[in-house]
Amino acid sequence: MAGEVPRHLIYGGGVADLSIFCDEAGDFGTDSDYYVLALVLHQQDNDITALLEKLTEELRLGVDGLDADRAIHTGPAIRGENEYRSLPVETRQREFNRLFAFARRAPVRHQTFTFRKRDHPDRLKLKGTISRALSLFLRDNAEYFLSFERVIIYYDNGQAEITDVLNTLFNAFFFEVDFRRVLPAQYRLFQVADLHCTLELLRVKLEENKLSHSDLYFFESRHRLRKNYLGKLDHKQFGRRKA
Repeated sequence: MAGEVPRHLIYGGGVADLSIFCDEAGDFGTDSDYYVLALVLHQQDNDITALLEKLTEELRLGVDGLDADRAIHTGPAIRGENEYRSLPVETRQREFNRLFAFARRAPVRHQTFTFRKRDHPDRLKLKGTISRALSLFLRDNAEYFLSFERVIIYYDNGQAEITDVLNTLFNAFFFEVDFRRVLPAQYRLFQVADLHCTLELLRVKLEENKLSHSDLYFFESRHRLRKNYLGKLDHKQFGRRKA
């Protein structure tokens, strides 16, 4: 699997670049109650090579029949869907926990934005609210973001509305920004963004007493989900905004 950043940027002596991996959960239609946008920020002079190699080795020794370079999809792992359909819950938990441990150890920060769909009656309203929330986040943290020579945005172009929001706001805010379309299997940090989307959805469902049977079966209890997962990544977040 390709490394998260080129080696000349990892070892090149303090090149001031910032990578932002973007992912979302939900849709702009009526198929979901919530919409979540997650950003994972990695200063490229913080080397994560050893952590990546450790995770790949754990995956190689983990599940027979699955490629060690595979993307970890956290939602399907919880629900036992797609490639996880025939796997017992204990195996799926190990898969989830490996990525979770990597996210805890990696020198990255994250920001999640949560939107309740019932408050946004149409696609334009939701898109406008997402744009405003992201714009405020960039403005509130302008000193940090503008300290980098270049910002690289990684997104899979999964939803046209988000592609448009990211392109418009980041190009307006940064002097030098590079957009790169990715596949989930290419970057572990993109998979970490997916993890944060999943955890944020679980947080909202927990707060509103809407956890599913598969959620509770996978995490065993509400207390364990809150203490062992949600609480252990909060300190790495910039700050929470709900819209």
